[in-house]
Amino acid sequence: MLRRLVLHSGLLCTAVLGSTLHAQWIQTAGPGGAHVYAIFPRGDTLVAGTFDGPYRSTTAGAFWTPVTGPMAGRYAYAFTTAGGSLFAGTDQGLFRSGDGGMTWVESDSIMGAKSVDAFTQGAAGFFAGSLGGGLYLSTDGGATWNTADSGLTAWEVHAIVAGSGLMYTGTYAGGVFLSTDNGTSWSAVNTGLPTLNVNALALIDTTLFAATESGGVFYTTDRGAAWTLVGSALPVWHNRSLLVSGTALIAGNDSAGVFISTDKGATWTAANGALLDTKVTSIAGSLAHMYAGTETGGVFSSTNGGSAWTMMNAGFTNTYVNAVVPAGGTIFAGTSGAGIGATTDGGNTWVPVNAGLTSPVIDALAVAGTNLFAGSFGGGVFLSPNGGASWTGGALPSMNVNALMASGGAMVAGTDGGLYRSTDGGASWFASGSGLTVPSVNALGAIGTILLAGTYGGGIFRSFDNGATWSPASTGIPPFGGDINAIAVSGTRIFTGTPLEGIYVSGDSGRTWTQAGMSDTCVTSLAASGSTIFAGTLGAGIMLSNDGGTSWTGTGLPSTNVLSIAISGPTAFAGTSGQGVWRRPLSQMTATGVALRGQGLPDAFRLEQNYPNPFNPSTTIAFGVPAASHVTITVYDVLGRTVATVLDERKDAGTYTLRFDGSGLASGVYLLRMSAGSFTAVRRMLLLK
Repeated sequence: MLRRLVLHSGLLCTAVLGSTLHAQWIQTAGPGGAHVYAIFPRGDTLVAGTFDGPYRSTTAGAFWTPVTGPMAGRYAYAFTTAGGSLFAGTDQGLFRSGDGGMTWVESDSIMGAKSVDAFTQGAAGFFAGSLGGGLYLSTDGGATWNTADSGLTAWEVHAIVAGSGLMYTGTYAGGVFLSTDNGTSWSAVNTGLPTLNVNALALIDTTLFAATESGGVFYTTDRGAAWTLVGSALPVWHNRSLLVSGTALIAGNDSAGVFISTDKGATWTAANGALLDTKVTSIAGSLAHMYAGTETGGVFSSTNGGSAWTMMNAGFTNTYVNAVVPAGGTIFAGTSGAGIGATTDGGNTWVPVNAGLTSPVIDALAVAGTNLFAGSFGGGVFLSPNGGASWTGGALPSMNVNALMASGGAMVAGTDGGLYRSTDGGASWFASGSGLTVPSVNALGAIGTILLAGTYGGGIFRSFDNGATWSPASTGIPPFGGDINAIAVSGTRIFTGTPLEGIYVSGDSGRTWTQAGMSDTCVTSLAASGSTIFAGTLGAGIMLSNDGGTSWTGTGLPSTNVLSIAISGPTAFAGTSGQGVWRRPLSQMTATGVALRGQGLPDAFRLEQNYPNPFNPSTTIAFGVPAASHVTITVYDVLGRTVATVLDERKDAGTYTLRFDGSGLASGVYLLRMSAGSFTAVRRMLLLK
């Protein structure tokens, strides 16, 4: 797993594409998972806005297909219907569909490229709230729009509701505004509201509820003249969405899941039965049939008031895949948010295998005999003796497990708190890090009887007694190279992947090391097939070397951000950052590699989700610039205060990565914002220490 990186904003990761003269990598059908911004159900037809663009389902979420045309790849933050049409608010303006979401056209150009985050139908017409442009009104069913923000003093509108002749908007940094004249004018109504960052609004009769970023959910019964905090059972932080179903109020929290109140917020009950990813970003439907969109786990459905949830991700392919491992005829993939997926047909179909898992983020997988082990973020190690049909937790609770390896009848786990070993199938673990001078172990490997541990900050350590004691073995690796993301062995050579210095190789069992190409490249993962070494990178896809690391060529993988690699028989599998698992026959690559050709430039501005996320203490940020522009990337806390300006300079067209170090920050949610000309995009980052 790629962990802990330092700020390095000058690094340009050039996209390396392969020749199209031969068969290429094929994207498999999963594993299912997605970052879901919004869900909109209309009977059995659903549309979902994801990190990879909108998806549509006509089977109540049983299977999803990506939307094509002008909406493809756009971030859709909100959906609604008006005048017989379906509308989508995106990161690049407003779009309309007349056929239930199959085809889309831009609704009106007055909003330009502004992000649209909220809708409501008022007495005066159809309202849309934007991020940075305030409020807009259409009186002709969305055909044309005009500004409707007189009196607003905050321009990031996240929510709009209307009822009983009144209208309310929830804004970022401005709190709640009220209109008593159908949106003609607005005034702030924030007395008693301790935070002015409002994520969602809801009305039950004349009671207005406001979900804030850091203060909890508040209610008012007097048009905002006074606000009161709802019942204490609801978490104070990270309430992202509100849904009214009859007299029930449903809250989606992006750290603690779904909560339901049937008494206007006085009391709350958690409704998270089997909800694997409790980072809930959106709630839709009704109490009888709820849909929850999550940060990386995709869509979940409940038909019993949240007592049980079912993952509904078939067809989503924009998953973050941290680990891939073959076991018999099955390929298992560990994801960020969707747990573990499995395929027995090379990736044509995937099924979730999460029964018993309590952590949705899986960073490591390993096989020992008939046992399958999974290392999680925050949940320790899980064991499945039955091919993933069920899982049980071991004795490493609350551990961030970055690497796993079977060795000499034992299972070794590399964690943020050192090395651990189990000799009884994961039932019990004991510390096995005597001699380690740094606590965080990111990668494991072995050459002969020598065990290898890759650390953050200390380079490589070796053990000659099956992990009982360790000694450093990093001569020749510079400071940045001392952060080890991956280890692979080919013959007598050991290869290590680093976040900033590319690859290092040792031919003497790890005593000394030399740089082996791809300097200034973030190498996340390594795998060996005979004499061929495959390297997964951020920005350059998968590279390979057939000459011991002297030279490297691209393999033509379209998804340039790779997190994991596995070899299964005649096939290579690549786990990517946001595009699921890809496959390609080894025979097409291992003989001579694939010729390099020119860099492909982005066709639009893009700010990718940071990886890893959650992170501790550092993370990687990738972004694309289609034409030379001045680019600003800033980190804010949830109160809107600037935490760091990560980038503020002119950039040529290209794909870039940079590192953000949160060592000096407290745990919590932070907002990452990129601005370039009229383009603005925001991502949420979660720092967990």
